[in-house]
Amino acid sequence: MTFRPGRRIYAMKKNTRETLLTVLYILLGIGGAILAGYWVVGRAVFSHGSIFVRFLVVGFSGSLVYAAARLRGLGYCIIMVVLMFFGQVALNPPLRADSAIVAALWALPVGIAFTASGFVFKSLERIPVGKLLLMALFVGLGYGIGMVAFLMRAHAPLNLAPVLRQTVAGLKVGGLMGLGMELVDLLGKALKGQEQF
Repeated sequence: MTFRPGRRIYAMKKNTRETLLTVLYILLGIGGAILAGYWVVGRAVFSHGSIFVRFLVVGFSGSLVYAAARLRGLGYCIIMVVLMFFGQVALNPPLRADSAIVAALWALPVGIAFTASGFVFKSLERIPVGKLLLMALFVGLGYGIGMVAFLMRAHAPLNLAPVLRQTVAGLKVGGLMGLGMELVDLLGKALKGQEQF
């Protein structure tokens, strides 16, 4: 940060601002995802390590995808979706083709949902609050589409119950993460006027 003589305002470099916002996106995204995990499965999110880690990974990787869309662009989003895929591969050991396919069936629709959320939030910048509902919708659709793809790949009947269950879980994850993203966006808007390039 640099001090401008004659003014009591500290100017922030663009890179510093983007780094601060990315860290906040990650922290609030993880917090929102874990809170959504508690909302979806109750206390089991804390007593079963694998459930906790799954929500932690979606919070972390989803926040990175969103931050890339808001602050950088589509190329960075694609890189972050690939990171989301590798996070899912790590959650489905052992490493083999089957676990990679399962990870891709989830990471692709959910990664696209977070990417779409980031770009929609960016285009609706003039609307300060309420965009979290769009993120809830997008992530819910991503979870639902991922479940349909998983069932089709397993040649299982397309029962509505597991698809709806995943869609509702995605709605909760997207909504709570969206709330965190909106809060960070509001802070980012306040800091944007104090940028120094």
